[in-house]
Amino acid sequence: MRFPSDGDMTNIYYPTSEAVVEADPVGGKSAVLRSFFSYLSRELKKEPIIISADLFGMTTTNNDDLNIGQVLEDALANFDYVSPMVYPSHYPANFLGFANPATKQYEVVKYSMDSAVRRASTTPFKLRPWLQDFSLGATYTPDMVRTQMQAVYDSGLNSWMLWNASNRYTAAALDEN
Repeated sequence: MRFPSDGDMTNIYYPTSEAVVEADPVGGKSAVLRSFFSYLSRELKKEPIIISADLFGMTTTNNDDLNIGQVLEDALANFDYVSPMVYPSHYPANFLGFANPATKQYEVVKYSMDSAVRRASTTPFKLRPWLQDFSLGATYTPDMVRTQMQAVYDSGLNSWMLWNASNRYTAAALDEN
């Protein structure tokens, strides 16, 4: 759940939220999503279900809404679980001073999740990050996948999920040594 960020966005029209976004170019998108998150929470709590939201990984380290409306604290307040997609390949060059963050998977995931845990304060176990199990920016080995898992554990969390768009997961990364 987010506002778009790519391509020609000059002709985009948001009929139900345009006034809010135009009235507050800096915080309007996050206000719209915060309201939507609240609506989902309120309406879906009527059902016996658990609700979660996936967020961009950099919501754990950025205090702005990344110009897409996503703010970590807004999601944490309204969902049972929040899953930041902390794929190292998706962080920009020179993030934490690394020319290629995809090759520094432990450091990127640990820093991101440490930041998320601090920001979650009383609700850190709502955090269940998506980890990278695909090669982009680097050829991912079983050890590289495992080190991301370890980074989550070292951040004090006990839950994670793996993502690979082709559904080809690295079984050796899940083998116990």
